[in-house]
Amino acid sequence: MSEDEDLQDTEKVRLLFFTSPTCFACPDVERVLENIAGTTMKGMLHVSTIDITEEQEIAAQYGIMSVPVVMLNEERIAEGMITEDVIREKLWSSILPNMILSDRDTRRKESMMILTKNTISSIISQELVRENLGDYVHISTYQQVMMSLLALDPLIPQLLYQSGRELGMYGAAPYYLTVLNPKVGAVKPEERFQETLIALALLYSRNNIVPLYQATHCDIAKLEGYTATLRIYELVNSAGAINISEPLCHYTAGEIAGTVEAMIGFGARVIETKCKGLGDAYCEFEIEVFQGKEPGKVAYRSMEIKEEDKKIKFLGDFPAEEYRRQLFYEFIHETTQHGYNSLKMTESLRPNDQDYVHISSLQQQIISLKFRDKFCGALLYSAGRELGVIGPAKNLIYDILAAEQAELPIDSLKQATEIIRQYLTHPTNYLSRSHSFVTVQDGEDEDEMYIQIHECAYASGANLSETNLNETLCDFQSGYLAGRLALILKDPPIVTETKCHGTGHNYCEFRIEKGYSFEESDH
Repeated sequence: MSEDEDLQDTEKVRLLFFTSPTCFACPDVERVLENIAGTTMKGMLHVSTIDITEEQEIAAQYGIMSVPVVMLNEERIAEGMITEDVIREKLWSSILPNMILSDRDTRRKESMMILTKNTISSIISQELVRENLGDYVHISTYQQVMMSLLALDPLIPQLLYQSGRELGMYGAAPYYLTVLNPKVGAVKPEERFQETLIALALLYSRNNIVPLYQATHCDIAKLEGYTATLRIYELVNSAGAINISEPLCHYTAGEIAGTVEAMIGFGARVIETKCKGLGDAYCEFEIEVFQGKEPGKVAYRSMEIKEEDKKIKFLGDFPAEEYRRQLFYEFIHETTQHGYNSLKMTESLRPNDQDYVHISSLQQQIISLKFRDKFCGALLYSAGRELGVIGPAKNLIYDILAAEQAELPIDSLKQATEIIRQYLTHPTNYLSRSHSFVTVQDGEDEDEMYIQIHECAYASGANLSETNLNETLCDFQSGYLAGRLALILKDPPIVTETKCHGTGHNYCEFRIEKGYSFEESDH
């Protein structure tokens, strides 16, 4: 192993992997750890491999009697035959609570202000960010990000709520409300609350003043003092969704809460009580303002659904967390298939409106989460990779393989990259307006390739290069490319964004490197 001080590394998640030369299961576990460290959590994870026959004192210190054992920050999280899903689940379960409570990344407010400026220019001034595509993207692109994140861990809803709340506080919504209803500046707080609700109902209804197209219509279903209920129809988060016995619009709930706090000056809480994900025909949000409470200080709370009230019953034997993940995989496949049908114009996700939303809605979701915590980029990458592996439209890739008479797995990184380029430029993918043209460039050797994606919906117009941020933004896209490539390559690749609109470039570039070789080594 490395020097003992490596065990005290506080900048990365620290994993200890205990092994021995005679351990038959250890090589497989080591491959899993190498894959995670080199792909999903590249740069975020520090793995120390400890041979218990050579480091007997350290093994004794941690009470290791048999191998393999994996420890995370002093806690034993897995032993024996360990799958990649188990390790990922344990990692996120450990990291997410700190991400939710994180208040260290002061860049969040700055990123929201920059994005607000770009959004207002596009929406209000009608200055096109994407000259070839226009500034609207298919709602399936937005939904895929949200659904893939939710599938990772049951704590993700709270993280999305907190990110949405910060967007409501520092994003463009307060400005939009003043444009839609100048009376939101009323002197009395209770009147200001009422006018804010009227403005929110206009914002979440189709209008030509702020044409975000986040929903088709919104009503104020109830208003009593400092409590209210907003009813929103065909919201972008859940339009076309199937019933999975969970609400889905956590980000919107947080954004409404943050917007109310910004307009009223008091803390607020918003709970989604009805949703397409619960089998309802619309989404409903209960809003409560706490007079005298500081904005951002009201504790998060979600709707509690009793097992007997769930419309989907589970009769299996494996853990609830695994069932939830499998249910979300089915949800992702089903909902994105509806989105795919919408792109082919054989189905409509929002029968009363178009199936497109302004790119700022997608970018706000990505950027507010990206700058919440140093690990959120890895979270987005992981979600994108999951979608790349399990998501729909894999048949398009297999059709390209058949046309080129290529056999799986593919050894050539160049050939695999070209196949993914053809997949990304398939007419159906163009219809999503998630990007325009795609080019491929050779790297320094056969183990390196580059893909350039132009007018990427995740980052177009979000130039952070003249600020302290100056970071790439398309972690989700990086993960998605890695997942799609993993379907056809022998070894999972490493995908890193090297250029981005966020760093001042006019396209997004992704370096693709040959992944770890999983050939067995001697132990």
